[in-house]
Amino acid sequence: MPPETIDARMIIDTLANRSMNACTEVPRHDQLIRLALRRRRVELRPVGERSLVFVFGGVVVGGMDATVTTLVSAHARRITADRNLLRRHLEIQEIPVEPQTAEAAPEPQMIGEAPSAPGESSQISPRPANSVRVFVVGDRVCAALLRVPAVVLGDGTSTLRELREKDAEARGRHALLASPLEWEPTTQATGSGEDTRVPTAKEPVFLGESPEVSAGGVHIDLTAEFPEALQELAVEAVAAVPGLNAAAVDLEVDDIETAEGAFVRAVLPEADISPAHYPAYGDSHDVAGAIAEEILLRASR
Repeated sequence: MPPETIDARMIIDTLANRSMNACTEVPRHDQLIRLALRRRRVELRPVGERSLVFVFGGVVVGGMDATVTTLVSAHARRITADRNLLRRHLEIQEIPVEPQTAEAAPEPQMIGEAPSAPGESSQISPRPANSVRVFVVGDRVCAALLRVPAVVLGDGTSTLRELREKDAEARGRHALLASPLEWEPTTQATGSGEDTRVPTAKEPVFLGESPEVSAGGVHIDLTAEFPEALQELAVEAVAAVPGLNAAAVDLEVDDIETAEGAFVRAVLPEADISPAHYPAYGDSHDVAGAIAEEILLRASR
């Protein structure tokens, strides 16, 4: 990612001017949804070992199977679990997807992500240069996160080893990022004696290539700056799948200020909402609350 791009400038500005958020405890995906429903006086009744029924005012308003609520139909789950079927639905609605290439292996699952994996199989392309995960509930975007590979920012005086140690210390204060990392340096961070090199001030050094949390990736909240055109693309991707009313959409974008060149990479109804509530950098967004409100709204119709 060249340093002159808008996306790189956002990464540099974020690391230079913000501290990594500290979150010693992070509720699981399903716990966030349960809490949001209870706050709205919805009763949760267990059905079997994995499922719940939602009851409001004595009326069943929805339910949840493991981590997926009734905002996602069984048909929608089948479509999003099949990358070719998902592609056809998106193309019918003229939603941009990457030109088809050889089938890529599924990405590693995110730390804290919903344990079921079918949603990840709906990925359409290899990892993008600029990956944005957009959480859509109903017809609106609730949160947008720039997904960034492990990175440290030079200060002109610290060695790369010192920067990595400082980064590890900050990660230890965030429950989603606290797992020890086995660094797999990119070509930018390799070479004899690289750990003793002193990166220049505001020089980003990427320590990995994957934006997955399990590989050291972090999330930067960009919801407030997320342009309307990209919001519409994410909402349209969810609407293209019958019976789908809540999901994360992974977009590949050339420039986070425009939809030009952007395309849908994955639609993930089982994606973990915890990073939207507890991003590494930036503000929290109540995706669970939006899910609870949408369940009640649909039940009232």
